[in-house]
Amino acid sequence: MTTRTIPNSLAAAATALAAVAAAAGLLVPGLYRDAPYWVQQARGTDLATLVVAVPVLAVGLWTARRGSAAGRLAIFAGLLYVVYNYGIFVFSVVMNPLTAAHIAIVGFALWSLVLMTRGATLQDAGAAVAEGLNRRASGVLLIGVAALFGLLWVGQIATATTTGVLAPDLVKAGLSTNPVYALDLTFFLPLCAIAGIGLLRRNAAGAYGQPMLIWVALMGAGVVGGFLLTAAAGEEIPVVVAAVISGLSVVSALLAAVPIVHHVSTATRIDPALGGLGMG
Repeated sequence: MTTRTIPNSLAAAATALAAVAAAAGLLVPGLYRDAPYWVQQARGTDLATLVVAVPVLAVGLWTARRGSAAGRLAIFAGLLYVVYNYGIFVFSVVMNPLTAAHIAIVGFALWSLVLMTRGATLQDAGAAVAEGLNRRASGVLLIGVAALFGLLWVGQIATATTTGVLAPDLVKAGLSTNPVYALDLTFFLPLCAIAGIGLLRRNAAGAYGQPMLIWVALMGAGVVGGFLLTAAAGEEIPVVVAAVISGLSVVSALLAAVPIVHHVSTATRIDPALGGLGMG
């Protein structure tokens, strides 16, 4: 087994386990033992994982085996989504029969990311794909996401610490703290901002532009999934917030797809027999 196949094998294991865990979360009644609102959010994440994230990872793994740069970036983005969401499951969801699987998913995905980011291979792939992105639109979107949610979370933290009143969503979830604050403010939103600035300035950090666009789209799908299940339970949802996040997710996905569509159309014009996504 080569050094390149080890992270891919770990990513494949994380993907397979995530598919099984997400399906169980959706289909097994009473599996989650949390407050009803938090159960709806967990199952919304399961829905997005099964319908969107797992296919993205599966296609990424398949195309990466054929040497696709875009495939490697899709794996990277999908693993970021997996580590983020199953990290929340591990620390903020009541222990249940899937807890061991959730821990294993985080472990496989995290070690795959660590091994994948060693050396220049991933950054070379990102730089190649970034050339096909709409740099201005993509950069502005990523910086905007980082600023919007960064300010929102800082505001909620400031309110809670100065007044002692938790955000309504935390109260409904039965949580005393929000893991999203820590994950977003320490790593994911800064990476969005760094990637966006890199795209605008055309420097090395722009290599993370497409993966973070995919990540934004995947995370948006998870949030929208939670809204859908909350609405299905007969509860009110913030329609404006749902619309904004849905819009960000769709636009981000479209921007991430631009270089792939361009490459496929170019390859087809050159040789109609070429149908792969190999981008470098």
